[in-house]
Amino acid sequence: MSESVTPSSRRIWLNGRFVPEDRPAIHPLDRGFLYGDGLFETLRAQNGRPLYLSQHLDRLRQGAEELRLNLPGDLHWDGIIARLLQVNGLCKSAARVKIIVTRGQEPRLGLPTACRPTIILSAERYHPPTARDYLEGWRLHCHLNSYAPPLARYKSLNYLFYLCARQAALDAGCHEAVVLDPEGRVCETAAGSLLCRSGGTWWTPESPHQLTGITLQQVRRLLGLSGTPVDTRAARPADLRNVGTVWVLNALIGVMPAVQIDGRIIPDPLHDAADRIRGLLVAGN
Repeated sequence: MSESVTPSSRRIWLNGRFVPEDRPAIHPLDRGFLYGDGLFETLRAQNGRPLYLSQHLDRLRQGAEELRLNLPGDLHWDGIIARLLQVNGLCKSAARVKIIVTRGQEPRLGLPTACRPTIILSAERYHPPTARDYLEGWRLHCHLNSYAPPLARYKSLNYLFYLCARQAALDAGCHEAVVLDPEGRVCETAAGSLLCRSGGTWWTPESPHQLTGITLQQVRRLLGLSGTPVDTRAARPADLRNVGTVWVLNALIGVMPAVQIDGRIIPDPLHDAADRIRGLLVAGN
């Protein structure tokens, strides 16, 4: 299949079947639709190969177990994703793969164990930031008007808080929002982890209100291989005023250097190091 698949002809995988993207059969009483009762994972595929799939699935399974979503244990994720990329003509490019798991139709209140969860996998062409985008970097905005929700440690479908934070950043003329927890500590960004460097030491913010970052884990590993440890520390917005380097990390963009936080210039984005690590991430090293 060619690389010119249009949105109207894309296929998704829905509960065991490949179906047209514009005609999915999802029940209107599905709790994912009603309450955001579900989890998701977004990962990057490169030339037909999903990157760090096992780590994403481990995070998904852990969240599903804690939220009683009863994720089936016999799904052949590798094969499903390989076929999904193939039928959508995405084996020779970068692609965005999304996994969604909901509780399905369940009238009982609380978190009843999902007897028939809804599982959806989709894939589409991903256009990474350009070399110029990475060189220009991102401007960050500290979101001070609200705080990360208690479910922040899960990749929950209930994502409205993060969309509001991102919109506040966009309204402030920035690219991304820095999110705080209820104690005023820095957590992460609306769509990624934070990695900072000050006084020659790399560190990442610590908070119980943050997601375990798959890309952050990989970057910590890569830095460790070169003898560069990464500390974990509690930080507040004022601590970001003294950092020399800030990177935003997620599965799609890899490493994006930040160049400003609330108008303050970040003096040393370390573009060359970011480029090198980003290349290693895409190569799956």
